Amino acid sequence: MFVIVMFFVNPLIDGGDGSGVLELQLSFEKNAGIELIKSWGKSGVNHFNRWIFTDYIYAFSYSLFLASLISYLALKKGKEVCLTSISFVRLAFISGALDFFENSMELSFMNNPYVFSNNLFFVHSIVATLKWASVTIVIVYIFVLLAKKNEVHL
Repeated sequence: MFVIVMFFVNPLIDGGDGSGVLELQLSFEKNAGIELIKSWGKSGVNHFNRWIFTDYIYAFSYSLFLASLISYLALKKGKEVCLTSISFVRLAFISGALDFFENSMELSFMNNPYVFSNNLFFVHSIVATLKWASVTIVIVYIFVLLAKKNEVHL
């Protein structure tokens, strides 16, 4: 799903390398978001509306994958699942939920940019920032689990 969304759908939307979709998420100002989607043109907005379902699938897929990977690595250590791992599994699912919420706000914004609230657009960007931060934290924790798994005991 990552490859589909990042390398096919997002470039189709913004007509470039796909970074415009990320830029929309982190704009924080409604007018900046309006200017951005104006630069995509009508076809970009149509592509967004047509392909937004892939971003919902992507959010579900990566949250389930990350949560499963944490669970697997925690159980593979041969110890009971610790509270820390359970918290990171929850954080993986929270990331997906934040992505769902962000996608829904973006869909509403794309279809009614001029009536969309300035404050709600700002909240949308905060939700996107929290999503990206939580995904990053979860991935770092996975690397920590992998490093601990590969420790050599003398």
